Amino acid sequence: MYQYYNRIFNILLIIVLLLSNVTYADASESMHQIGSDIVVGLLKTEKETYPHELGLFQSIYEMFNSFGVRTVFIDCNKIINLKKIQEELLSLLKQDEMLAKKLILDRIKIEIGQFIKGHKINRIFIPENYYNLHSEPFPPTPCCQLVTEAIVKIVDDNPTIHLLSICGGLQGIMSAKGIEVVHVENFVSDEEQRRSHLKSAPNPQQEDVTFQQIKIVPNSHLAKVVAKFLLPDKNGWFSTCFPDAHSGTVNNRPENRRKLELLGYKIAAFSNDGVIEAIEDKHGNIYFQSHPEALVVKSDKNLHLSNHKARQVSTLVAMAIINDFLYRA
Repeated sequence: MYQYYNRIFNILLIIVLLLSNVTYADASESMHQIGSDIVVGLLKTEKETYPHELGLFQSIYEMFNSFGVRTVFIDCNKIINLKKIQEELLSLLKQDEMLAKKLILDRIKIEIGQFIKGHKINRIFIPENYYNLHSEPFPPTPCCQLVTEAIVKIVDDNPTIHLLSICGGLQGIMSAKGIEVVHVENFVSDEEQRRSHLKSAPNPQQEDVTFQQIKIVPNSHLAKVVAKFLLPDKNGWFSTCFPDAHSGTVNNRPENRRKLELLGYKIAAFSNDGVIEAIEDKHGNIYFQSHPEALVVKSDKNLHLSNHKARQVSTLVAMAIINDFLYRA
């Protein structure tokens, strides 16, 4: 009986793959017309702070171009002169540190908001970065973390701007919200399981990297997005696999999860060892610890690997996630 259902599933998968290729091909022109109104702001830094960073940025930039949307770099080191802002508020900093930090963030929010409005940006993608768990200032620069925090506030105020973040981007957003981020080793005791979260390091876009399985929570927005290409188990959970390359994670302890829920976030996916792999907000924005975008960057090759069915399905799921980010109402 299992072999029968597996054969049926394989046939359906082939049909889906064929239809998907046809659909994407036939719809390319109309997608470009729709995409003409979509502008993605891609948060980046001025210089490389971890291996392959500039190449990964360029791949993501080209990925969005292939979807027919315009991409604008939000280069936090060029848009914001953090040193100048801090010097202007130096006297306040000496008098009231908390007030000075608030005024600095408010000033950055205004400048980033003007940049977003001026470039008509309505989608913001925060890619991976080298997030520092040890001490402030947060890398890659203090400015990057402050810009991330300003973007979160802007999106909170204007939910028509969609937000998607990856890896260190997720950690930066959670830190901005006061959610605790810890080392994986502080949460996962088994050495092999800890190493499993670095399977795709240092370059998750590299071909033939090993994937990490994630389990998607029933009735989440993410579950609705992936349901086109995945079958749920008897309890309604979906499973898929993405590249994974991180040593930090959102603390999964009950008190931290309660804080997440109070702030309007939901956990959307876990790894097998309980590490949080995706978080979503009340507007449908999804923040990933893993790297679905890496599969979309290599989608032309991944979709035609006939002997790697799981990679094909994971790529289709990743494409559905990017489509949701770009085109959902």
